[in-house]
Amino acid sequence: MTFASFAEFESYLDSLGLFSMQLGLSRMHEALGLMGLERPSASVVHVVGTNGKGSTSGFLEALARAHGLATGVYNSPHLASVRERIRVRGVMVPEEGWLAGANAVMDRCAGVGLTYFELLTVMALYIFEREGLDLIILEAGLGGTHDATCAIPADLAVMTPVGLDHEQILGPNLADIARDKSGALGRCPAVTGAQEEAVMEIFRQAGAGHPLVSLEDCRTSSGFLIPAGPASLLLPPASLPGHPPYQLRNAALAALAWSRLAQARGWQFDAALCTQVLGTTRFFGRFCSHGRILVDGAHNPMGLTALCEALEAAGEHFDVLVFQAMRDKTLEPAVLERLRALADTVVIPGLQVERAFAARELAALFGSGTLATQDLQEALRQEGSVLLCGSLYLVGAYYELFPEQLL
Repeated sequence: MTFASFAEFESYLDSLGLFSMQLGLSRMHEALGLMGLERPSASVVHVVGTNGKGSTSGFLEALARAHGLATGVYNSPHLASVRERIRVRGVMVPEEGWLAGANAVMDRCAGVGLTYFELLTVMALYIFEREGLDLIILEAGLGGTHDATCAIPADLAVMTPVGLDHEQILGPNLADIARDKSGALGRCPAVTGAQEEAVMEIFRQAGAGHPLVSLEDCRTSSGFLIPAGPASLLLPPASLPGHPPYQLRNAALAALAWSRLAQARGWQFDAALCTQVLGTTRFFGRFCSHGRILVDGAHNPMGLTALCEALEAAGEHFDVLVFQAMRDKTLEPAVLERLRALADTVVIPGLQVERAFAARELAALFGSGTLATQDLQEALRQEGSVLLCGSLYLVGAYYELFPEQLL
């Protein structure tokens, strides 16, 4: 199968179904073998967890690039363009590069039956290998044990905080989810963010035989002290101006990962440079202020709670809360109550995503006085300050309306 244009490939990709999945790594192993990509020549970091994967990956990429490394990052989901999922040296791969990668993979793997996410994962690895990179950062899409990214050998696993999410697939409780994500452990050294003790015990057992370093061991009364051989990096809250408090944990976890990589690979670790980079790195859709609108991709109980805590601590209040969510997400009444208290009016827009709530159904969960609108454009006609959150797909719809804000 050969695609004549990027648009033709996008059409094929859409036909696979964004949310379609088939558990198991057999297709990935077959495709990687056919492509000769069983072991990338670059060092590989595997980022797994529930919340903070995108930010942690982004901070780690920024640190590596600042220290002179050529990097590749594969993450998901995208906001406005699927091309956001594959970046080389900090830049999205052009359409021509995507087309070449798609044709190369489909030429050898058309009969494998790769899913949407699996196809993009193999494409990313093919593109990265051709670029001759030093470091590849792979963000897991869902879980760990059966996630396509787990088919690639890693040199370091980074475990972000684990919470309830995707319970219908990974299991109904925290231990089930932790066990699935722990499939990324046991094959290389690992670092982890703060975890519930039950999760940490599962991680310790899964990672037996390899070092597992917790960010909590780096916590001090003033922030985090990251060891790096003879050097160390102190990260107090003031080192991340303009960021919400929860981003300090993601930045510190990325710094801990970088310190482990630097020691293992003989790469430089410049504490002053790390402080500068972490303090100036920003991410679209994560606590982003665009004039009167604050956009945040929090979409599960852990993420929404962290968002509420940040806004409450800062004494923030909005005229309008624009909220949407996927039907398979847990919406805790206590969290919805905290969100509602942050704004005078709640507006629920319709969202053209198959998993999204119907606007009126979700509005009913917030109670009387909540407005349901046909789409996001109508919701944003409300006057005053706006907090927009609840789903990365809602955030994506926002940036599709205002693509210039992604520049």
